[in-house]
Amino acid sequence: MTYLQKIPVTIITGFLGSGKTTVINQLLQQPHQERIAVIVNEYGEIGVDHQLVINSEEEIFQMNNGCLCCTLRSDLSNVLHSILEVSKEQETVFDRIIIETTGLAEPGPIVQTFFRLPYLQEYFVIDSVMTLVDAVNGLHQISHYEESVDQIAFADKIWLTKLDEADNRAEYFLRQKLVSLNPHAEIERLDKTDLPFDHFFGQQLFDAA
Repeated sequence: MTYLQKIPVTIITGFLGSGKTTVINQLLQQPHQERIAVIVNEYGEIGVDHQLVINSEEEIFQMNNGCLCCTLRSDLSNVLHSILEVSKEQETVFDRIIIETTGLAEPGPIVQTFFRLPYLQEYFVIDSVMTLVDAVNGLHQISHYEESVDQIAFADKIWLTKLDEADNRAEYFLRQKLVSLNPHAEIERLDKTDLPFDHFFGQQLFDAA
């Protein structure tokens, strides 16, 4: 089995409590007809059938919705290599990879991994870096945590979460701050009741330059 095109990778980041796991879970439950591998640091709320272990060394599990879920407890490049190996063994081509970072992770080193290793460049391409920002606590996090600033500055698109708990004034000042940190990123309001799959994936927003 060979890949005719590179596998797009979407990196979803955001500070602690921004709702990354919940959003990914909702997106995967939508009808999408795609073969997806999700790389997370912990399983969290994503439903995993632990009886279907595909690769115990890298802890790759078959999820309830048919996707693969992998814990990131070793080097990212090793996990990606294991996904390719599973793909070859099962003669299955993956449509995309989703990477959920920890709340304190900086997306820069994750992105650099793909450019540092030639074989990753051969099989993968970064589609977009999506950053979730808590509309209630976002300003406080930006003021007190450098990681939050890095996540926002690196984003191709910023999603505001927990808007049902924030008033219009708080959202206004948060938007002003986000624009000052990253004037190039589109800012969208995340509606948990209407979360279009194609608004997150296949965006082709990442520019290595």
